[in-house]
Amino acid sequence: MTDACTIMTTCGSEETALTIAAALVDQAYAACVNILPSIKSYYYFKGETHLDEEVMLIIKTTRELFPQVSDVITDLHTYEVPEILMFSVEEGSEPFLDWIRQSVNRLA
Repeated sequence: MTDACTIMTTCGSEETALTIAAALVDQAYAACVNILPSIKSYYYFKGETHLDEEVMLIIKTTRELFPQVSDVITDLHTYEVPEILMFSVEEGSEPFLDWIRQSVNRLA
């Protein structure tokens, strides 16, 4: 297992997604954020089912930075309960994993 991870969240607008992505990369909490537009989410919340169009973010960072990433998402998000899920990276190409590490440590 590596120290790298991906964190996923969804947003209700591209504007919110871009705001979160910029904050994470600019503060060196993430090396990269992929923004996947126009996904559909069908979900249950507060006693009802909903179908909404959303934007998904896939955030490349390290496990150590999960608390900071989670805080930024929570602070900037418009949802009452934002999705914040971390997935560990079991293996990856060393040059790419090194790039993640260097990117998130550039302000240290």
